[in-house]
Amino acid sequence: MLKFRPIVTISFTVVLLAAAGMVFWFNRPSSVLDEYLAATPPPVPDDTFLGEQIIPPIPVPEFDLINYSGERVSADHFKGRVVLLTFAYTSCPDVCPIMFGRFLELQKEFSEALGEEIELVFITVDPEVDTPEHLAAHVKAMGGRWYYLTESLDVMEQVWDVFNLHVEKEGNLVSHTNLAFLIDDQGLVRVQYLGLPPASAFQADIEKILNGE
Repeated sequence: MLKFRPIVTISFTVVLLAAAGMVFWFNRPSSVLDEYLAATPPPVPDDTFLGEQIIPPIPVPEFDLINYSGERVSADHFKGRVVLLTFAYTSCPDVCPIMFGRFLELQKEFSEALGEEIELVFITVDPEVDTPEHLAAHVKAMGGRWYYLTESLDVMEQVWDVFNLHVEKEGNLVSHTNLAFLIDDQGLVRVQYLGLPPASAFQADIEKILNGE
């Protein structure tokens, strides 16, 4: 038995240390608990938008552009429907195809409501290439059920400006701010997105507005 006494002693010491640790944890200063809780992010409430909420909501900037179908479209055209609006160009090699994919996911999720309660809208940042005819071919190839708007360069520059969009073209590439806006059925911008949120984020926020939030 004597040969096992060191092991018993070590085991007893470990138990004592564990007990002491538990006593310290339950009797720790409140500041330690506060720091621990502060480092743990709270759950996101169900009524919180996943994009940046605009408070108070602001009217969507005015525009009068040409859809790929050839019809003229203004901001007032979309009154009565919830609109997700963003900017892209058809020959974009990187970011824009991701957003096209996001919109394809959304049109699948909102298939029945699209064109009735919801509209998806692209505005070009490369009007010199993205003529209505070129956009029509692109939308058809993508199988898109969205608006794709364009106009002459001078008109588009004014549109980009009112949306606070930075656009700079070098050769065939266009650098632009990755902005999207969620607009309610009263024509008020409710949420802004910077970057490339997942389609699920857009979907959740659209559903909140459809539900009257």
